[in-house]
Amino acid sequence: MQDEPRRAEAERLLGIAEDFLKNRDLNGSRDFAILAQKIEPLIEGSDQVLAIVDVISAAHKPLNGNIEWYTILQVDRLCQDIDLIKRNYRRLALFLHPDKNYFTLADFAFKLVSDAWEQLSDPVKKAKYDYNIITQSHPHVEKEEESKTEHEDKSLVPWENNTLWTACPYCYYLYEYPRVYEDCSLRCQNCEKTFHGVALPSLPPLVPGREAYYCTWGFFPMGFVFGTPNSNTKRPLQMLNSTEIPSWNPSPQTEPQPLPPRS
Repeated sequence: MQDEPRRAEAERLLGIAEDFLKNRDLNGSRDFAILAQKIEPLIEGSDQVLAIVDVISAAHKPLNGNIEWYTILQVDRLCQDIDLIKRNYRRLALFLHPDKNYFTLADFAFKLVSDAWEQLSDPVKKAKYDYNIITQSHPHVEKEEESKTEHEDKSLVPWENNTLWTACPYCYYLYEYPRVYEDCSLRCQNCEKTFHGVALPSLPPLVPGREAYYCTWGFFPMGFVFGTPNSNTKRPLQMLNSTEIPSWNPSPQTEPQPLPPRS
């Protein structure tokens, strides 16, 4: 007999929850449905009301203007566990099917769940939807990648693919060699010392219209005079063509050996 007043109170609270639902007050409907469950955990209808409220509330919180299908099915965003998605869909569909749920808005909530399952159960649709979530949540990712690529392209020098520039660390003479000589032991034509042929990421600044000038490169003051040794042809920065590569370089048939790694 003591259970009858408690059940009656739970039914009264559930009735209030239904009235709030009819008035589209989702928060009020949820609060009274939860109160009804606390008083009588086994009362029929409270789970159905809560399912309606949760699904419609999720639909009212779009992500970047799009319906959040993951939230509707009560799984984490970008969830890849298709079995979990399927279980949640079946559970919600059981609570919301209009043939079994007669509360207001049950049919609308059931339609949302069905649409969410259709979107997330199809691999192609899900992949496209996931991609949209990622790109819209991080709008600067693609722009940064494009900007980075564009910057790298602009920083490339015309000879980068086929040749390299290197400098003697003793007298700072600059030389251009075919890229096969990168990391080889090279001999400076000026001071005749051997140095490691490290490719330079950038060259000292070129002053148009000046045959000789001084500048700083890194921390070193440097002076430049255009033209190659024993040559009357003026060209910038000791640029050598294939016929001017010194005879002490490896022959074209010999594969240059890189320096051993530093210990």
